Amino acid sequence: MNSNYTYNNSPIFKSWNVIYPVFIYFVVTNLAMTLFAMLASFLGAEYQEQYMALQTASVAVTIPFIARYYNKDRKEPTMFWKYTEMEFEKKSQKQKIGNGVLALLAGAVLGTALNNILALTTLEKISEGYQEVNTYFFSGGIFFELLGACLLTPFLEEMLYRGVVYGRLCDLMIPDNGQKTEERSRREKRSQMAAMVFSALLFGVLHMNLVQFVYAGILGIFLAWMMEKTAHFYGPLLAHMGANLVSVLRVETGMFAWMNQDEAVFAGATALFTALGVVLIVGIWLWNRRKSENA
Repeated sequence: MNSNYTYNNSPIFKSWNVIYPVFIYFVVTNLAMTLFAMLASFLGAEYQEQYMALQTASVAVTIPFIARYYNKDRKEPTMFWKYTEMEFEKKSQKQKIGNGVLALLAGAVLGTALNNILALTTLEKISEGYQEVNTYFFSGGIFFELLGACLLTPFLEEMLYRGVVYGRLCDLMIPDNGQKTEERSRREKRSQMAAMVFSALLFGVLHMNLVQFVYAGILGIFLAWMMEKTAHFYGPLLAHMGANLVSVLRVETGMFAWMNQDEAVFAGATALFTALGVVLIVGIWLWNRRKSENA
């Protein structure tokens, strides 16, 4: 898949084309957060208590900036988006609805499994950045946790990392320059996996601490895979929302308190969620092997 930017098709430009939307995202969100924090301080509000409200506002401000790049790639479609939209049209309405349900469930289950696995390591204890972020994250009230962390943040991040970054990486790494052969198909699969990994690494790095780097990096590969399987932005979006929603409900409602009875129960629950996550991944793969009614 090669980029369809008529003004410059050089590899160097296309590489920069992948990176600079992430730079814009980083600058805008941090600038907005700083300005909102200054305003909150001027009004006498405590930064920690208002962290999620400030974060939610910063994300809302950033969405239009990233939407510009996402919409441009869709309106002047690259080979990635041409292929994705063609695959989406092949799916039946039943498949599309099923994909949405499975994506939400898989995100919730895999997010729970990953959180448990990380809790079994020493990463949470040695990552001061994670401990600080975790304290701020769950101190602003459930309304902004649901609005920001479970809705607006997944929307922004999926639009950026899967809609823009992953799509542009595929255009950069999978050239459309010849007739399909078995060897070329294998090379495309390897390049596609590399694009998934690179986009996930960027996703992890921008979380700025070790625990979330590992969590977001692993989850990011799954989200890019969901983009391929659903052939639409809504697939990784719903999966991301599911993962974040369970994290919020886990802390705010104690819905998984039963897992903390003892180490054996926690380990057994972790194995159960991991196995269920694998089953859901296989289920998504099988569900999308079915031919659509219109194919």
